[in-house]
Amino acid sequence: MKSVMSFPERGTYGDSKWRGNTSGFVIKELIEHFNPKLFVDACEGSGTSRDVCKEMGVHYVGLDLYKGQDFTKDYILTQLPRPADICFTHPPYHDMIAYSGSVYGKEILTGDTSHCRNVEEFISKSQVMLMNQREATKEGGIYCTLIGDQRGGSLGKGNFRSYQADFISMMPKDELLSVAIKLQHNCLSDNRVYNGNFVPIMHEYLIMWKKKSKSLFAVSFDIASELQKRVATTWRNCIRVVMMKLNKASLETIYAEVEKVAAGLIANNQNWKAKIRQTLQKHYTNVERGVWALW
Repeated sequence: MKSVMSFPERGTYGDSKWRGNTSGFVIKELIEHFNPKLFVDACEGSGTSRDVCKEMGVHYVGLDLYKGQDFTKDYILTQLPRPADICFTHPPYHDMIAYSGSVYGKEILTGDTSHCRNVEEFISKSQVMLMNQREATKEGGIYCTLIGDQRGGSLGKGNFRSYQADFISMMPKDELLSVAIKLQHNCLSDNRVYNGNFVPIMHEYLIMWKKKSKSLFAVSFDIASELQKRVATTWRNCIRVVMMKLNKASLETIYAEVEKVAAGLIANNQNWKAKIRQTLQKHYTNVERGVWALW
């Protein structure tokens, strides 16, 4: 396996009419590299992974919402004969393609992450999916997902979201094994001509984690601690940039500048002014009453 994969032909695996179906050669790469005894696909779709595993003689379990298995509600491990060597998912990329009620069935199913009301709901349910995969994987095994980015659509014209970055940030950083780029071929957008600054998305990410001997509680604590550290670092960096701009300023001026550049941080912290004062006291110079300086 290499860090960049390109398969212009998807092969005969699965159903080519199933929208969003990945190339079976991605699954082959995983199997050839990690040599699993049990391969689990919790987003089986049209059966691409199933066909590859059958061809390669690998024990396989395929789950999917349209078959009655919901990774946001049903514990994957209880549906397996033993913990997986590889637990793979290729979930919807938010609402880019609607699955239940469109690709399959006539009704929209509640566990379908292609019908999430907003990005926050999609990210939250995706974290449940990844944690569920991790629980279903044996210690030392691989849990992985194939995910792409999104631009425009429900995000708003011109807006971009990197789900790869979201997924990596909400799982244990010490379990992240590798990220491989998979080039996309035969897309609906391939023949379009784009003007201006628009950059078309022509790739997906295969994110791979290697499970360590940590409990789910320990993993959740580590993730929460990492997020807290990131918020604290963001506060410091935001104030740093403001002080670089002002060099020396009164506390009220600093408050006003931070309000301009850190609306998101302020919205999540009612005591944001106290947070600014705390940061100033730790890292900056009080040159006179109510006035702070960079040096």
